[in-house]
Amino acid sequence: IKCLVQSEIGSIPLLFPLATIQSSAAAALSVSISVTMSRQDNNSNNMGNDGDDNKRQGTISSARFNLLSSMVGGGSLSLPLAFHQTGNLVAAPILLVVTSVLAQQSILFLVKAGIYSTEARGRRGGDNGEAAALARQNETLSNKKGNASYENVASQAFGPKARIFSMGLVCVCCFFAIVGYAVLLRDMLEPIVDSIVTPPEGMDGGPTFARNVAMLIVVLCISPLTTWKNLTALRNVGALSMASVLTVGLCVAYRSIECQLGVGGSEESGGDNDTNNIRAFPRSMKELLDAVPLFISSYICHFNVLPIHNELRCPTSDRVAQWVRTSLWPATLFYYLIGFTGSLFVKCTSSGSVQGNILLDFDENDPLLLLGRLCLAMTITLAFPMLVIPARDILVRSIMGTRFGKCFLPSVSTDQNTTYDVTAVIPNDIAVPDNGLTTVEFEPMEISQVGALEEPLLALENRSMVSTMQDGSAADGSVSSQQMGASDVDSKAARILVALFVFWSGAAVACSVQSIDVVWDLVGSSFSIMLAFLIPCGAYLKLARRKRFNEVQDDGRGFRKWMISRAVAWIMIFIFAPLMVISTANACYNTFSKDS
Repeated sequence: IKCLVQSEIGSIPLLFPLATIQSSAAAALSVSISVTMSRQDNNSNNMGNDGDDNKRQGTISSARFNLLSSMVGGGSLSLPLAFHQTGNLVAAPILLVVTSVLAQQSILFLVKAGIYSTEARGRRGGDNGEAAALARQNETLSNKKGNASYENVASQAFGPKARIFSMGLVCVCCFFAIVGYAVLLRDMLEPIVDSIVTPPEGMDGGPTFARNVAMLIVVLCISPLTTWKNLTALRNVGALSMASVLTVGLCVAYRSIECQLGVGGSEESGGDNDTNNIRAFPRSMKELLDAVPLFISSYICHFNVLPIHNELRCPTSDRVAQWVRTSLWPATLFYYLIGFTGSLFVKCTSSGSVQGNILLDFDENDPLLLLGRLCLAMTITLAFPMLVIPARDILVRSIMGTRFGKCFLPSVSTDQNTTYDVTAVIPNDIAVPDNGLTTVEFEPMEISQVGALEEPLLALENRSMVSTMQDGSAADGSVSSQQMGASDVDSKAARILVALFVFWSGAAVACSVQSIDVVWDLVGSSFSIMLAFLIPCGAYLKLARRKRFNEVQDDGRGFRKWMISRAVAWIMIFIFAPLMVISTANACYNTFSKDS
């Protein structure tokens, strides 16, 4: 089936019946949409009536850097300890690769669940028939942002109570991550601050007035970035953050190699170097349980998956898979670099082990590691917006649904008769041939979901905010979709106020925290597993079960793929559900044993 659209006059209304491709007979075909256009037309049409704020602007490159910035950071400094505990020669690399594969699959499950949740919301609101399908197709080709969100996925899968629980889960995880990163930032700035202001006698580490002031100054400088509307605007920040953390890894690797060659390190050694330095397997089950949460927490980025996906242009399954694959495998290689080389530094430590923060095992006066500390401080600083924005958006959506939000936040009316820009759906990172013809291929599984595949979340203004409020209101049975569709809410004021509240409250808590190790253990053992694996897999199983049979038919191939995906999701649940219980019990045991 080919739909030829002439766009010589700029933006045109889409009145052709694209919904006809949703028939069961067409579900087995590959659809080509050939759009005749010129590059000049494409550039001019991008200045359509909707404006750039309502359009997807993310490329695979920007999405990759944003996902990496959400995932790779201070937690990678704990991997040398995890490698040392589990066996840096065999067991640790295997655990790292397995965790990476499972994390990739859970991200894809979450994206698919987001797609299915928007379909279910449309059916609940009465969007059925060819007219509704045509509206979704038009919205898809207009390249508009959508409204899939983590809490909406949980709500559609498990009910309204799960919506509240998931909102609290994301906010708690993000808040404690902000606290932990703020404490780690203070630790990285400690040598510089102590060289300027002499700390109180006997105060080797922890909060002091000068250290807290230095940390709060950095928080003040980065605060404006936490008020930006979407993650795509932070794409350059993500690239700089990754360059900084790579520098840290190279510094650690260089000093560890020097240690192996006998160039540097402490004269004292941790016992038998051959035994402590390189191991194939963990010495005890206790060490394995202590290390597993460290591997899992290194891949936690799921609270930003849907926001980033919602900004990605033309998010077909191939492009989404490419984005996830090219994000997590480079992260895995970096984790192996810093984990393996950092674990080798055991040879040059007096304790025979490495600390949870590998940088603490190096000399504070080492100029190379001072550079590493500064780079890590920059990485942590640039990661703050990635942690604030998800919690901020959830709180803003909650406020918008209350009477306070409706009374005190201004609303503006919008024109429902929108003229769509056909060429805006073609992303800039897809090459346009010289003959002016561009072909966008959709897979068979995408034919019946072509409108849903374009669903996004992070845009909190205009259509996205209203649609998300519709979902929450309809789930509670209080307000109908028709009642909510007349106006949109301007969330700029709420976005700024809530972002500053979340960020500065986390920084304030960090000022009184001596060590964040206990919080990391508890959050990494329970909340992270639930957030990253159990809820995405469970939501996918619940929402994918509602798919119509003709949506998974493709001479049996699509149905088999669908069944295999469901089997994988069940396997992941059977793995991570008991692991969460065991790891949480182990973390509690570690906490109370330290206290005793």
